[in-house]
Amino acid sequence: MKVLDRTFSIGAMLLVIGVVWAFTMDGIGTKEWILLLLVTVLGIVAGVVQGRLLFLNKRGQIGSGKMKLWIVGILIVFVALKVAMNILIPSYLATSGNGIWLSIVFVIGGLLLGRSFYSRLR
Repeated sequence: MKVLDRTFSIGAMLLVIGVVWAFTMDGIGTKEWILLLLVTVLGIVAGVVQGRLLFLNKRGQIGSGKMKLWIVGILIVFVALKVAMNILIPSYLATSGNGIWLSIVFVIGGLLLGRSFYSRLR
């Protein structure tokens, strides 16, 4: 249980750092906050799916090769969705170097929260 608590606390800390960092940036408006929320939710969903795959692997229902394939596939789909969002909805997050790093902080925080949420749900 300590590892799950550590995962949750690191994910929550990354989101708090991301929110504080976003407040210090000048170009963040309503559209950017909605995009950050969407990226966080997508990260949580991807983390929950990855947590489910880890659980199935521990139970012996899927092999490690299939688990790795699914996890890499989920990350590829997630990156493709993020790139599509940046192309379809141009914003400060897509054009600024700091905005891209801020988006990455929210993504990693969402992934870690998703993994810890799945472990807490079962």
